[in-house]
Amino acid sequence: MDFSKLPLFSLLSQRMGWLSDRQKILAENVANADTPGYIARDLKPMDFAALANVASGRLQQAVTDPRHMDAHGRSAVKSAVVKDKKAEATLSGNTVSIEQEMMKVADTAMDYQLITSLYRKQIGLIKAVIGRQQ
Repeated sequence: MDFSKLPLFSLLSQRMGWLSDRQKILAENVANADTPGYIARDLKPMDFAALANVASGRLQQAVTDPRHMDAHGRSAVKSAVVKDKKAEATLSGNTVSIEQEMMKVADTAMDYQLITSLYRKQIGLIKAVIGRQQ
């Protein structure tokens, strides 16, 4: 059985992908903490409500441009990388705050752990339903 076709697993996979991408961006910020003129970046937050509506099939989409998502929501959710406008620049023009970046990294890691735990629990429930214990 292909679990990725189930709406919940699809949403969990998309969220895990977003969290992985965010972790990469945050790591780049930390790596460039001393680079003059470097502007801190982050990913645009995911709109979970819109993803849930697409996954549940309640939202019917009209495709008027080839760049739009198809009716089945098959296009990958790509989050835009945005510059952190709230950060203050140092004398060198760098806007990376190690403390803020490390807090974002910790939040992202906790969210990733939560999503993997949910994924594992859902697999366990499916196994229990079909009669195979973990």
